[in-house]
Amino acid sequence: MGAVVLILALDRPLTKYYWHNLPKEAGFPFLSLVEHTNYVSPEHYGGDHLVYCGDYLDPGHEYFRLGKDELLERFLPALKRFNPAFERSWVRETWLWKTPYAQPVPPLNHSRNIPDIRTPERGLYFASMSQVYPWDRGTNYAVEIGRRAARMIMADAESV
Repeated sequence: MGAVVLILALDRPLTKYYWHNLPKEAGFPFLSLVEHTNYVSPEHYGGDHLVYCGDYLDPGHEYFRLGKDELLERFLPALKRFNPAFERSWVRETWLWKTPYAQPVPPLNHSRNIPDIRTPERGLYFASMSQVYPWDRGTNYAVEIGRRAARMIMADAESV
């Protein structure tokens, strides 16, 4: 699955909560709304209130073809659902990120297909998020697999 993330810098808070998981069947145009500055003070961001609107989507989804202004227009009505007083004038700046490969979707019996960190090519190692199965991607899993790879590389170097 790909990811599309629109970040907004608002001149005031939108909500009083940090993280909102949203039901698509309720008509929300994105999967999550995270008001980062309800966790880390806006003072660390020049006084802006940072709101993350993100979704995991098929790489062919129309959001991958839209620019940040077009996507913002799609998202604005949903923001009013979080705060009826919300107005477009609160938006000071926006940033848009897109990537077609953000969330692995493991097929049935994926555990049988997970590649080893040590490849058949001497001195070549492979560590990726697909190897953290059955867990989801996350920083702690990336660190763990990186440490496993590093231990393996060091042990192999010592045996040469």
